[in-house]
Amino acid sequence: METKGIQQFMNSYSVKMIIVSGLAILLLIPSFLIMEIISERIALSQKVKKELYTQWGGKQVVAGPVLNIPYTVKETGEKNQVTIERHGVVHFLPETLKTAGTLYPETRKRGIYEVVVYEGKLQLKGSFSQPDVSQLDLQNAEFNWGAAYFTIGISDMRGIKNLPELVINGQRCKVEPGVADNDLFQSGITVKAGSLDLKQLMNFELDLVLNGSEDLSVEALGKTSEVALKSDWATPSFTGGFLPENRQVTEKGFTANWLVTHLNRNFPQQWVDRKYNIHEAKLGVELLSPIDHYQKSMRSVKYAILFIALNFIIFLFVEIKSKVRIHPFQYSLVAFALLIFYALLTSIGEQIGFNWAYLISAMAVTLLISWYTFTFLRDVRMLTWVTLLQTGLYLFLFTILQMEDYALLAGSIGLFVILAMVMRASQQIKWYSEG
Repeated sequence: METKGIQQFMNSYSVKMIIVSGLAILLLIPSFLIMEIISERIALSQKVKKELYTQWGGKQVVAGPVLNIPYTVKETGEKNQVTIERHGVVHFLPETLKTAGTLYPETRKRGIYEVVVYEGKLQLKGSFSQPDVSQLDLQNAEFNWGAAYFTIGISDMRGIKNLPELVINGQRCKVEPGVADNDLFQSGITVKAGSLDLKQLMNFELDLVLNGSEDLSVEALGKTSEVALKSDWATPSFTGGFLPENRQVTEKGFTANWLVTHLNRNFPQQWVDRKYNIHEAKLGVELLSPIDHYQKSMRSVKYAILFIALNFIIFLFVEIKSKVRIHPFQYSLVAFALLIFYALLTSIGEQIGFNWAYLISAMAVTLLISWYTFTFLRDVRMLTWVTLLQTGLYLFLFTILQMEDYALLAGSIGLFVILAMVMRASQQIKWYSEG
């Protein structure tokens, strides 16, 4: 008699709900393991991308040219006996700077991984006004005009694919690798002024061909800076401290134009040594890839508890309505099938892309759960409801994953509707026996 009472207690729906709820929480552990696997694949993907970027050329930042004039200040020590010489460099920014660039992107593959790279053709034009050293706060300074030089900042020198020449007032000046000082740039090229007459208006022109990856930026160093970039890449993201004044993005590519004046920056046209940081005047474009399937897979795993909970609820309702006992082990098998979906999605997505991988994985798991449900229910009506539930959940998740700006809104509304449907279905259940 006592054994029968224990058995009835264990078979009660209240105890079943407690067991199933604990089981659902316990099954979250495998979902965290799947997220860890996806994180490892993301790390491997980033490693491969970094290797490809190293070989092709990294994110490029082009700045300049800047006119630099060395100076020496003699300071007299105590009792006028010791003379101390202090050396430095004065930097002069161009009066006008026009940059026109065209990006020719392509995708490179290594194994199953793809990266976006480009060849950029840039033309820099502008002018320098006559350097006015009287505005500098330097007393007793001697300027070495003969040692003056121009510097052009280029973030990744491995990407240079032509032999650029700086043309100043029609005179071609050869460039040398590296920067003569690190006040403004860490890497780039240097052009010695040589016999150029620096005490007049200087018009310059420079053609540059660069290999780079994902991102191309320029620094608005002119008193008036105009930048025009275009490409046949349809998914750009405009980056830096300034947005383009005019832009046009279509399926065939984009064009963008910037206009920046010296009043938009936090540094003047000339200064001494490392007094200012010019990198805040950076602007440019990033060539976005379609949303990475790893990111979508990671987002989808976060909905694992929703899938497990809703499936357990529907199976509990089916158990009560059909009077067919479903063992907790069977609940577990259904949950593991739901978790296998994320492993399939990630592994197949690496090969054929996210959308097709999602379709194949969702169909496979839905058919598996439907077949397994039919083996112990033997009820076509209940099987139809379970199949429709799976299909609806996967369609709901796919819709959310395709959204960016409205994902939270759509998810919140969807969860509200699902909760309302579950509450409506629970009204059809007799939770207590009248006997």
